[in-house]
Amino acid sequence: MRTTITLALVVVCAAAPGLAGATAFPSPLAPDQGGQVATLPEQYPADWAFLNLPYNRIEIRDIGSDTHATRGELPARDSTVSLLATTRPEIYTLDTVWSRGVRGVRTDFITVYDTKTLKVLDEIVVPTKRILVAPMNGTFVFTDNERLGLVYNFTPTSSVTVVDLIKRKVLGEIELPGCSLLIPTGARGFSTLCANGKLTSVRLGADGKALGHTETTKFNDLDADPLFTENAAIGGVRYFPSMLGHVQPIDFSGDEAKLLPAWSLVSAEDAAANWRPSGWQTIASDERSQLYVLMQPDAHEGTQKDPAAEVWVYDVQSRQRLRRMRLVRPAISLAFDHGSQPLLLAQTDSGIDVYDPATGALVRRVVVDGLSAGTHMLVKTVR
Repeated sequence: MRTTITLALVVVCAAAPGLAGATAFPSPLAPDQGGQVATLPEQYPADWAFLNLPYNRIEIRDIGSDTHATRGELPARDSTVSLLATTRPEIYTLDTVWSRGVRGVRTDFITVYDTKTLKVLDEIVVPTKRILVAPMNGTFVFTDNERLGLVYNFTPTSSVTVVDLIKRKVLGEIELPGCSLLIPTGARGFSTLCANGKLTSVRLGADGKALGHTETTKFNDLDADPLFTENAAIGGVRYFPSMLGHVQPIDFSGDEAKLLPAWSLVSAEDAAANWRPSGWQTIASDERSQLYVLMQPDAHEGTQKDPAAEVWVYDVQSRQRLRRMRLVRPAISLAFDHGSQPLLLAQTDSGIDVYDPATGALVRRVVVDGLSAGTHMLVKTVR
């Protein structure tokens, strides 16, 4: 026996206007205005930031506005890092691609973008040697008034590729045996931290070739209290925190880096509670006289990249702690914008918390899609 089931489909429609009991349709949406092309200012505002996400994208965000809108976006692939020129309207990204997605022929290259349109202006292919690591400072830097770009290589032999960014060509390679990352030094040079606990400074000629190098005495105790590679600058001096809570100032204003007296970030009481620096971008400065350091309690070996609970603020002249800022959410990176009233940016596991550095108050929260605990995003700000 076959049973027939009949389904009744009831369609309820709004009656046309004017009919009895009718409900009028709401006003229709305005037609979508497609095909619009926006441009950015040639000189970006000082409260914009570059949020460099690993393997995904680089967002240009308006951190200083409550809308914290995304003003632009650049593609990012494998360990992409970027540089924003101040002497000409160009952005440079250092990137790597593989012909088969995650394998095949590798190509390392610098893409040159126009700051207003974000259109590609040019491309410079560099040797396939650059370090592939989560985005971090010191892997791609300017020198010689932004004419030269320096690319840090690690194969695991370390070296630096020198690129003329104006003429769009590779000038050569300089070997850096046993040394890590790059710090611009003097008018046309760089320095690098080495495995022997010393720092090497290299002077460059206009052709990008090394004219000579110097070494400091041994100061970085890699076995007992090594320095973080992240640092913050005030004037020509950069401040490097150590794993146990010291800070090493180094003057990079001349052709040869000069060590300055180290001092401690922690008191005996702080040390007893195991307060130590931690995070990815562990330290920032207001570029005037104060350092801001991410700190965590109950720290021990292996926690140096964990999120921090507080920010401690120091005056570099007196070498004294001025205040402690309790963070609303744990953070792994710090940066300052460069507005007339600078704001402190702290990366959390979901975005950027923006603080008033004078009061420690949370000003706004900026959510960034794709972040999670442990994501090492590089935060750069517009100078």
